[in-house]
Order: sequence, then structure tokens, then C-alpha cells
Amino acid sequence: MLKNISPNWDAIYAEETRLLRALSPQEGARQFFALMAEFQPWLRESESVFRNERNQAMIQLQARLASLNVNKRHERSD
Repeated sequence: MLKNISPNWDAIYAEETRLLRALSPQEGARQFFALMAEFQPWLRESESVFRNERNQAMIQLQARLASLNVNKRHERSD
């Protein structure tokens, strides 16, 4: 039975990390926008319910991108 199967979550997370690191930024962006296009109807329907969470996620993403930009500039100056 399926309920007797115990997945190895550590191995699953490790594989997910490996696959994500193998993506170029361009490929990651391409996949992101492909998913956005696919899920756009559902995103519109649920916008009012999840607006605050999405706004917070965007703020966090912008902060991470800004941090990466600072690190990139710092590496160039060395």
C-alpha cells in the first residue's frame, strides 16, 4: 500500500537543490515565466485571497536580488 511507503525527504530535497543549481539564471527565469503564464487564470481568481502573502514574497525576492547585486558588485571590485 502507498501509506507504507516512507519517502526519503532528505534525498528528495538534495535532488531538488542539485537540479535548481544546475539551472542557469536565464533558464530559471524562462521556467518561471512559463509557469506564470500557465497559472495566470488561477492567480487572478485567488489574487484577493493571497494578495498580502504575494506582496511579502515579492518584497523578500527583491531584497534577495538586491543582496545578490551588492555581492556581485563587491566581487567585481576585488
